Amino acid sequence: MALVSSDAAPRSERTRRIPIVAAVVLLHISCYYGATRINAARLATSLYDLAIPLDALIPHLPWTWPLYWIAYPFVVVGGGAALMGLPAIAFRRAIVAFIGMTLAGALIQVLIPARAPWPDVPAAAQRFVHESALVLPYANLPSMHVAYCVLAAAFIATRARSRLVAGGAWLVALLVSLATVTLKEHFFLDAGAGVLLAFAVFAWWRRGVHPAVG
Repeated sequence: MALVSSDAAPRSERTRRIPIVAAVVLLHISCYYGATRINAARLATSLYDLAIPLDALIPHLPWTWPLYWIAYPFVVVGGGAALMGLPAIAFRRAIVAFIGMTLAGALIQVLIPARAPWPDVPAAAQRFVHESALVLPYANLPSMHVAYCVLAAAFIATRARSRLVAGGAWLVALLVSLATVTLKEHFFLDAGAGVLLAFAVFAWWRRGVHPAVG
């Protein structure tokens, strides 16, 4: 299940990788900004309705907002730490995987433009974010919030030295995924597409590294 490799990157190499991981974060922000602005400029009649009957059964639970926010430190700190310790070839392939997922997600969002099901009465913290200059409800399918968490969980579980850590990573990914729909930040299809995209990208990564990984 876990990878504990003697070929793991030395500390000096991990330090040099920080700007690379930071560049991936900036790429995500840029893609989000571009996709939302492109879709915001479209006519409302050109936007897809991604709601399915299940969405009507999912209640709006404002108190799950903290679970949604866990994604940011989890992906950046937890996922970043997992990437830092990978052997060189595995790290390079992981960066390509994250970049590919980011670009693919933004492209799909532009090709399938939709509006998020933001609630009329959001939680206070949720309302603050919605009123910011950056955030717009036009980056739906797939939910990259979910995709990044699931992919980060996969890498953390791969590097984990115990089943407890691996299980904890998957639990965080599950809770974040649930929060995206209970906060009405995304439709169920958005979250599901994010999960599938992350699994597909991780499967591609594993095919190109040593069989002992995972």
